[in-house]
Amino acid sequence: MELLIKASAVGIAAGLICLVIKKSNPELSAALGAAAAVSICFAAVSFTAPLRELAELIKSMTSSGELFIAPVMKCAAIAIVTKLASELCRDSSQSAVASSVELAGSVCALSVAMPLIISMLKTIGAMA
Repeated sequence: MELLIKASAVGIAAGLICLVIKKSNPELSAALGAAAAVSICFAAVSFTAPLRELAELIKSMTSSGELFIAPVMKCAAIAIVTKLASELCRDSSQSAVASSVELAGSVCALSVAMPLIISMLKTIGAMA
């Protein structure tokens, strides 16, 4: 909860500063916004340890835990990076580039999830 409050404060402060300097120096405003986003993301990385512990627990509990956990975690990471990159592009008034980043993220997520999808289809097929 403390991280969320700090991240929100940094985000609001950076947003207000960007708003003030955007008219006089739009490049600096975009750079400040990107720097704020990256610093908040690095702060959030410190909270990934419990997620890794949970993934390890699930892997140890099931024989095919790696098959299920890895694609889900990779898809979540792809979604986070894609969202951040596309929003930074939109902030820079590059909507076409943002849409391309989102398309690339979707394709990457689908390709990473393919082994999981195949495994689930095999399991469903074995039940029938």
